[in-house]
Order: sequence, then C-alpha cells, then structure tokens
Amino acid sequence: MKKLAAGMSALCACAASIAQTAPAAPASASSLKIYGVADISIAHYRTSGESKTAMHAGGSGSRIGFLAQEALGDGWSAGARLEAGVNLDSGTSSSTNGNPNRVFGRQAYAELAHERYGVLRLGRQEGPTYAFFPTYDPMLLPAMDAWGVVTTLGQPAPGVASGTGRPTGFLINPTGRTENTIGYISPRIGGVQGKLSYSLDEGAATQPSLLEANLDYASGPLQFGVLYVKAGATPGTGTVRATDSNQEIAFGAKYTAGPVQPYFSYIRRDSTDPTRAARGGILNANSETVRLFGAVIPVSARGAVRMTYGLYASGVADSDARNYGLAYTYELSRRLMLMAAVTRLTQDGAARFPVFQSPMPRAGAKVDAVTTGLTWRF
Repeated sequence: MKKLAAGMSALCACAASIAQTAPAAPASASSLKIYGVADISIAHYRTSGESKTAMHAGGSGSRIGFLAQEALGDGWSAGARLEAGVNLDSGTSSSTNGNPNRVFGRQAYAELAHERYGVLRLGRQEGPTYAFFPTYDPMLLPAMDAWGVVTTLGQPAPGVASGTGRPTGFLINPTGRTENTIGYISPRIGGVQGKLSYSLDEGAATQPSLLEANLDYASGPLQFGVLYVKAGATPGTGTVRATDSNQEIAFGAKYTAGPVQPYFSYIRRDSTDPTRAARGGILNANSETVRLFGAVIPVSARGAVRMTYGLYASGVADSDARNYGLAYTYELSRRLMLMAAVTRLTQDGAARFPVFQSPMPRAGAKVDAVTTGLTWRF
C-alpha cells in the first residue's frame, strides 16, 4: 500500500512540471480510437412452472467507446475514455447498475500516466473490483455462470443495503463500476501490480464513499490476488435509513496451463444488511460468503469447455444457494467468439433468488437456464 501511495504522490508532484520538462510532442503522438463490442444471446429460463425466452447480453455487454491518447514526452501521456453501453436487442442505452439515465454509463474518465510511476484516473471507471471479476472467472459469461449468479443474486445494484435484513448481493461483483472516483494503477514490477481507488460520496445522504484496493501477482500461467472493499457509512434521509460502514474481502487464484486449468475465488462480506436498527446496532450483522470453483478445459486450438460451481452462504436462516454453470466457447476469429451455456441455481427453502432475467421463482425453487450467442469485438 505504501508503494501505491508513493506512486500516486509521484504522479501528482511531477505532473505540475510536465510543461517545463517535457519536449514538444509531434502531431502524430495524438490518437483517437473508436472501438466497440457487439454482444447478444438468446436465453430460455424455467422455474416454478413458468418459462421465459429473452434476448439480452450474454457475455461482456455491448458498447461503443472512444479512447483518446497523447504522448507528452519523458514517459508521460494523457488520455480520456468515453464508453457507452448499448442493448443490442432494443437499441437502447444499457442500464448499468440499474441506472438508465447515463450516456456514457460504462466509463467516462481522464487519465495521466507515466511509464515508471503508473496511471492516475479521474471519473467513472472500472476500478479494482471490476478488474477482479474477469481475472478469476473462467466462464466470462456473468449472466449464466456461478460468478455472476451468486455474487449479484439477481439484484440490479448489488451491495446496496436492503433495509429489510435480507441480502442484496456483493459489492465485489461483475458490474462494479464506480463514479466520482480517483483511481491509481501501478506498473507491474516483479510480477506484482497494485490498484487503488476512492469514490467520493459528494455529501449524498444515501450514497456511501467507496474504497477499493487490489494487489495481485502473476508469473507465467500462475496468478493470484487479494481485493479489499469498504463502503462508508451513510446518514440516510427521509424514509431511507442510515447505514453503518461495511467491508468485503476477496481472494482469487488461477493456473492457465495444462489440460485442465483450475480457478478459485472466495468473497466475504462483513454484514448482510448494515442498515441501522431503530433500537441500536444494525439489521443483520451476519456475514455472507461465496466460494467459487471453476475450470477451463481446452478441447481444440479455438474451442474450450468452461465450468463454474458456486456456494453461497447468505447470512439469513435457510437461505443459502448453489449454482452450476457449464459453457462451450469457440473463437471463430481473434475477435469473434461463439458460445453456448447452461446453468442451474438451487436454493434453500426460504430463499427466492432469480437468475438474471428469469421469472421470479417460488421460495426454495430451482432455476434453470440455457443460452447461446456471440460476442464480436471491433
């Protein structure tokens, strides 16, 4: 953590002198890249005697983005990114974290970077939490695999206090972008890289500040890391009650070589519902945990079988869940991936968790889903 802080300090201290020390950059040092992802699938859900067929994103989500960069000399560069999510099924803006009123809902930030000191970013961005998800998820299909299902629990904004004592999913989840964020990414040194971010609450009575810190190590096919997230307390307003601060920690590891490539991750959330109770304390101080196991089995130069299994301990009596996910992906080209996947969620008698866009199940009912689709990056 000291090295991360030192890197951020170096960036801030040196930035002021760039104009004097950096030579004029040639016109060709500036660039603007337009990129995108077209991600679409058809899924069929069945639970509690009901079924539903829906068209939606299957993997990484569709988007259109603009990335500007300029070399400033002496190892310095400046950049900015604007990235908008798109629902390919309807052509509408995607509702990132349950909020439909965002133009560039995926990312919108400016950055200052140095080859030796790292990157400083300001704005809405994919912080350490978001980066942790694809690193240790072998399926990369959050709507269908255990990583996505048991960490979000069907909620549009995971990690938000419910005010009922019930669980709402984890802050460490596949949709974890943050706004009003100061972020830092260190260079990778000796296989080690750190990421640190702080999201301001800007005085909002119901929006917590958010601290995220990640440290990981990569050496050849082996990679492992730790992630810490802390949501600050909120004073509440009107009918929305105050909350205490809440913490989550995660560990992940993977080995991407051999005929079977194993993945593992673990998440622990300190309090199931940190909403302050009328008589003192909080509504649910029980911890929640997730254990996730997975594997990738390459079956050809372009095809792979992917699987995940997740165990969720909810912090509420008789409300735990288990999820199984199995997928086959085939890379038709370097940019185009085809996929087919199935998933099943089983849950205890008092639990009532859906899977992504499935019908709401009866308490204790299983949820089955099957999907097929494509992801094209351009």
